[in-house]
Amino acid sequence: MGLRLKFNLVLLLVFGAGMAVSAYVSHRLLDENAKQETLRSAGLMMESALSVRSYTVAQVKPLLTAQLATTFLPQTVPAYAATEVFNKLRSKYPDFSYKEATLNPTNPRDRAVDWESDIVQKFRGDESVTELVGERDTPTGRMLYIARPITITDPACLACHSVPAAAPASMIKIYGDSNGFGWKHMETIGAQVVSVPMSLPLANAQRTFNDLHDFAGERLPGHFRGPQPDALAVDHPADFDHVGGSRQGVDGRLRRSRVPGAGW
Repeated sequence: MGLRLKFNLVLLLVFGAGMAVSAYVSHRLLDENAKQETLRSAGLMMESALSVRSYTVAQVKPLLTAQLATTFLPQTVPAYAATEVFNKLRSKYPDFSYKEATLNPTNPRDRAVDWESDIVQKFRGDESVTELVGERDTPTGRMLYIARPITITDPACLACHSVPAAAPASMIKIYGDSNGFGWKHMETIGAQVVSVPMSLPLANAQRTFNDLHDFAGERLPGHFRGPQPDALAVDHPADFDHVGGSRQGVDGRLRRSRVPGAGW
């Protein structure tokens, strides 16, 4: 094995190892960028939900207080308003979701499922945790979620959720007296959960990675091609000693070449 071939093999191995490491690092970076992009979308949805809740408390409920004495209006409940707004959004973006997952909700649609209950229990077990971010696999692909605790900080909320006897009769008529009671002041009873699909950002990241791979692949062969056919061509007839079949290059040294009727 010639020195040049050994050098090319070593160079090829080093280049291949470098490409493998670069591919791994770039793929990880692109995936992380996709996650951050999804996280920004989820954060925006969470802030939008909080804005809807604040708007409902500050501007909608005061206008309907007089009617609440005889008719219970769920539109005055911040959780109901935020959920309804995002249900409208889901008609166009079905994979996006917002839920006020509650262990013992008044409205059955807000009841936490298994993985949501685990999140609520984490908040209940550690009051210092104010936000959880995670990923989970679903039939439609990987989803990223942001969750924040729902804690009863306003004693006025207990007017409807302490005991059935203290709740408005109009509310009992709609939801019954079996759910949504027994809450306590400063108790974490649920979690706001926003779920956003990662499919589009991950697809964009994979497309970018493939483009980088193709770009590098197009340039790899050119660096490792062997001698071209014209490298063995005769520079000039005068360079040859036809008797010995030798060739004299421009540097004055003799190089052996294959010519008709001659050996190496």
